[in-house]
Amino acid sequence: MSRRRLVAFPLAVLLSAALAPFPPARAQCVPDNLDSLPCCTPVAANLPVIPAVSQSAKYVCFNNCATQVNQNLCVDIDPPAPANLGGPICGIYLIRFKVKTCGGGQVLWQGNMRAHYSRNWLETDASGQSVGVWRFLLNGDFKASAFLQGTTQWSSPNVRPGCYTTFNAIYVAGYVDYAFDCTFNTWSAAWVLNHDCDSNHHPAGSPRPAPLGGFHPTRSFTFLGPGAGFVVDPSTTLTGGGAVGNEAVRWNDWSALPNICRTEEQVSGLVTKLGPSCPCSTIPGAPGQYEWTDVQLSGACGSAQRTIQPAIVPLWQKRIGRWTNPAVFPGIEYVNVDMGNMDYFNSCNGNFTTEFMEGVTTLGGFPATNYAFMPLGRTFMDLGSSNRSPNNLARRVGVPHITQYLVNIDLP
Repeated sequence: MSRRRLVAFPLAVLLSAALAPFPPARAQCVPDNLDSLPCCTPVAANLPVIPAVSQSAKYVCFNNCATQVNQNLCVDIDPPAPANLGGPICGIYLIRFKVKTCGGGQVLWQGNMRAHYSRNWLETDASGQSVGVWRFLLNGDFKASAFLQGTTQWSSPNVRPGCYTTFNAIYVAGYVDYAFDCTFNTWSAAWVLNHDCDSNHHPAGSPRPAPLGGFHPTRSFTFLGPGAGFVVDPSTTLTGGGAVGNEAVRWNDWSALPNICRTEEQVSGLVTKLGPSCPCSTIPGAPGQYEWTDVQLSGACGSAQRTIQPAIVPLWQKRIGRWTNPAVFPGIEYVNVDMGNMDYFNSCNGNFTTEFMEGVTTLGGFPATNYAFMPLGRTFMDLGSSNRSPNNLARRVGVPHITQYLVNIDLP
């Protein structure tokens, strides 16, 4: 619900930055048009043209699930550029992030993120204005600038992830929420990008496996914005759980490029929190930054999704922290980065697969409704599958990818 033929082209070509944009359109607070047709029906997403955003940011290094570095920075986020192959690919964009110092504007990290549109909804901000929100799930590689690599801090394992020397990049995944003030025509954004410890992003058998002894087995690295008013909290950040309502799953049918979007399928189910732990540490008493989470979903068209028991890699909600300014988007809101495995049955084509899912859980924020002004829950969990390429949809972990399955969950 809105809250809102196999082609053997290389993925780099598919998602090239030199892409033909959609025709200009005035940004409006309107639904995305993905929930208006019967099961499995091709549909075109109705999305606005989103401008560049510059704002405060943070860089955080966690070690043994405790905060090791908490650095204030700034960020430039380029306008989302629609991907194009035989026409604009439905719901797929490139968004370039440049994380930099705030004084001299020296770029530290940058990279093109593959952005898969997830959903949209309406919020009412602290001043009573209506705000439209569009959520995208992000993944890609960040590269360190020559400036950063020339600093003395670059030698620290809290600044240079141990895998960087091997791959000349770090893989990051997360999300961005774009918010449009429907009255004053202004844009805001909230986002997180995360590179996790070896057990989650460099497991054995993955494209970038950690060697014996590891790359950074106890460290993970997170970028986020806005940084102003954000409190990093790996211990007591709220996590999502409860009965699922008001949302849907959606299939990107990559065999039908460029018209890959299929209509949303309403789901019901349960998200159960199984307890906190720290997969990035062997130290007794390490903070329980990660919440082991069980997800069981059933779709109105017959699709089904569930976490794997026992899990190859559990579905984790990783506690990051919270925004604390009630007057600035996203309001008072907690955020977790999600990752792990799920079994997925697609009723549209009968396929049953195991997928590595990544995404986000946010809790709180401004009061939200759908476009019929029905109140929604205050906890939104969004997950996207990690798949290799349009002509090979194999499960991928810890590298840039495309997404064929999107899971949107509303919780109390």
